[in-house]
Amino acid sequence: MPMTSHKFGSIDPNTGQETSDDDGQFVSSVCWRGKSDMVIAANSTGRIKVLQLV
Repeated sequence: MPMTSHKFGSIDPNTGQETSDDDGQFVSSVCWRGKSDMVIAANSTGRIKVLQLV
């Protein structure tokens, strides 16, 4: 069972529209530093997000 979850989404490069999470994408990298509430995550299409844990 995951500790947390986040809908990642992605932008279709052809249409510029946001795509759904149901098209087979996955989180491919997560990075965080001790004593920090920030997490950096990247999905399989190269979209990067900086998330703050609260």
